[in-house]
Amino acid sequence: MNKLLAILLLGIAGAASAQPDSSGVWTLVEQMPLFPGCEHFGSTDPAKYSCSEKALAAFISANLQYPDSAIRENIEGLVVVSFVVDEKGNVGDVHLLRNIGGGCGAAAIAVVRAMPVWEPAVHEGRKVAVRLNLPVEFGFKRQITDEAGQFSIHWGKLHLDEITPAEIRQNLDEPILVRDAFGNVSTIRELGFLFEKGKKSASAEVQGNEPDKKMRKIAEQAAPGGTFTLNAVIQYGNSTLLVSRTFQVK
Repeated sequence: MNKLLAILLLGIAGAASAQPDSSGVWTLVEQMPLFPGCEHFGSTDPAKYSCSEKALAAFISANLQYPDSAIRENIEGLVVVSFVVDEKGNVGDVHLLRNIGGGCGAAAIAVVRAMPVWEPAVHEGRKVAVRLNLPVEFGFKRQITDEAGQFSIHWGKLHLDEITPAEIRQNLDEPILVRDAFGNVSTIRELGFLFEKGKKSASAEVQGNEPDKKMRKIAEQAAPGGTFTLNAVIQYGNSTLLVSRTFQVK
């Protein structure tokens, strides 16, 4: 079958209730469940929730199959699956809230049941079961063309997209890592720095993942009003892939 995209709509929702139901399942708690692969972030780090969403989106996109029957019948639309992440992080009680036919509902249920163990929710200091509603859109016209979008660059303590020249220099000796949506570290074959301001630019590259003297000089030239870009060429199967991250220098 043609490889068609079934897109996860980011943002898992639950009913706004601060009390558990009769079976002890919550819908709104202090710390919601998190999809695995983001354990390298601290539990209170907002970046962990963004990472969890990206990891979940990558899992859905990689494992959800667009049914042949839906393709033949030209069926597109939104499926909503409800499921519970229990106190141990296991997924269960999976059922449809919205279906569009053509086998799409069954495909969405299958991928939810195939999910790995989540990081369970926490409320008032204890792990609790939580019900989540997952919207999944099936569509023909959308395609994933940016494979590099599956990866993200992490550099020391730089978590924001706006940084100061001092922060760049302070992180020069910190490790530069490329992680996939599940938190796995990729091998960096080549690393590059690029500083741009107005019509001027300066760049330098090195084999491996540690900045050399030329790259350090580029970093020291970074000034407010410009952009500072990290370029990492990683091993991607039998080939390589360029992953980039750009910071606004303030």
